[in-house]
Amino acid sequence: MQPQDDEALEQAHWSAFVDALAAHLAAQWPAMPERLGERYAAFVEHAVAQAEKRGLGGAVAVARYVNLWFVWGPAYHDKPGFEWAAGLLAAPREREWSTVHQLVRRSMAELQRLPGTRIEPAALAASDERLIERFGALGRRGALHPAEPPLLPRRACDLEAAELRLLEPAVAEHYVLKGGQGAATWQRAPIALPPPLRVEAASPLPPLLAVLSHPPGQRPQARLQLRLRAHAQCDGSVHPAARFAGTHGLWGWAGPETRTLSWPLTGLARASLAAGPGMAIAEETSPDIFRLELLSCGLRDEGDAIGPQQTLVWVWPAAQWWLELERQPAVAQPVLAGQAPALRDTTQARVECDARAQDALPLRRAFEQGLDAARDAALQALLAGWSAVPGLSAPRLDGALALLVGRAAFTWGWCLGAGGLDGRALMRLVGTLAMQAVQAELEFEGELALAGGRARVQLRCVGQAPLAATLQREQAEPALLPVLQPALVRFSLPFTAGITPLATEHGALLQAAGPCTGALVGEAGLRPRTSGGSGFEWFAALRLEPVLLSLALVDPVLGARRFTHALWPARTLVDWRLA
Repeated sequence: MQPQDDEALEQAHWSAFVDALAAHLAAQWPAMPERLGERYAAFVEHAVAQAEKRGLGGAVAVARYVNLWFVWGPAYHDKPGFEWAAGLLAAPREREWSTVHQLVRRSMAELQRLPGTRIEPAALAASDERLIERFGALGRRGALHPAEPPLLPRRACDLEAAELRLLEPAVAEHYVLKGGQGAATWQRAPIALPPPLRVEAASPLPPLLAVLSHPPGQRPQARLQLRLRAHAQCDGSVHPAARFAGTHGLWGWAGPETRTLSWPLTGLARASLAAGPGMAIAEETSPDIFRLELLSCGLRDEGDAIGPQQTLVWVWPAAQWWLELERQPAVAQPVLAGQAPALRDTTQARVECDARAQDALPLRRAFEQGLDAARDAALQALLAGWSAVPGLSAPRLDGALALLVGRAAFTWGWCLGAGGLDGRALMRLVGTLAMQAVQAELEFEGELALAGGRARVQLRCVGQAPLAATLQREQAEPALLPVLQPALVRFSLPFTAGITPLATEHGALLQAAGPCTGALVGEAGLRPRTSGGSGFEWFAALRLEPVLLSLALVDPVLGARRFTHALWPARTLVDWRLA
């Protein structure tokens, strides 16, 4: 069947409905067709058109509206004294059932109040009830015969108010930083309970509620309390009602049970930490999602109804983490080919979760056996490259190289936003960094013989790159990424060279003709995890830019000749991340 055929069929159905409504009302109010005669059908059609003009589309809502024309006269709502009807008809279209219900209820009250009315309130109530029985199974214009007839409440049934509050929190304290620069200490401080959330007609249930809790089997767990107060009830054993659905299944309460009730909330069971506690910072784990429904017919004789309400309850992990890291660099010492350094860096780490100490050994080993081992390998590579420089003899490397040394401390965990229960939780993070991304004091020595000239070469790379910041995110804006931007430093430590010419039997001198080029470059600190998942990881990258010496060979017979001599090509020395 073509779309135009469907439209023609629906129009035919609607016309049949209007004819059936006219016949029904003629039998109900016989005086009206007697008075109007041949104009009666036009009267009903005009009333139906006016109902549609005012946003009524359901067949039974249209029928109830037209019925009131028989009580008050045509277009009664546009006449003086019926401002109450015009106000009700100005309600949004999606509230049409409430609109016609309140039109009928107010009309019954007006008939009761006004003296000398020709229609008794009971007669209007009876006629309205018969209309619902006759046309209540019909749908709307364009879909007049739905597969499932609409459920149409007939008696006032609504909530007066609802209140949600966090009765028992899953986490009562978190870590805070006290004091200023140089005297800062970490303490545990209480977390204030969020204010209760009240639901009324003017303030419906928000689309998302946030709660913090622990996984099943882990205590304590949050407990949410719901209190409902009924405005009117269709059936005290049915409404009001509440349902809570999620990974636990479906819990439901009805009638008197809903006056005050509470239930526990659990978060998702977290997969075991792949590498160990504290390895990922500010990991934004997923919430468990539940649905809360507050049920009533949503019908009032007067005023705006609260109606059925529903929201999603997102339960985020309640765990609050704290990490303290301290790394001391080793002192300067000779770098010997194929040998481990005599003195090594030291790393101390402490990790807590909700005031309970965690195993920090994997974190400490990741720095000592990962980063420090990669640094040692880089020193060996530098020594090997120095030893392989053409014309160089007696190569020597002394000094110290350290990455990510100093002190750092962080706390992180989910917390409720400014709206308390209303809205998403946010990842709270507070941290201090008093570190050096890199700290170098390297000295290369050797004797260089080129083209009949000799010189003692001293190559130095000295410098550091401070990684110092106070980080704080305790509200939704800014996002976590820009807050942690100061926790990453890029650096470049240039090489400098000293050339001391040595005497030769031919009298040629090998000397500097300009500054050398090249540097140790890289970046270190915290960055978004690159191994999958959320959160931030420690990392360090160190690269060698090509190092070239600018030399001049001064011969007493042949004169001076300038040239460059390559010491090292570009290469990656360290590419480490805390995995």
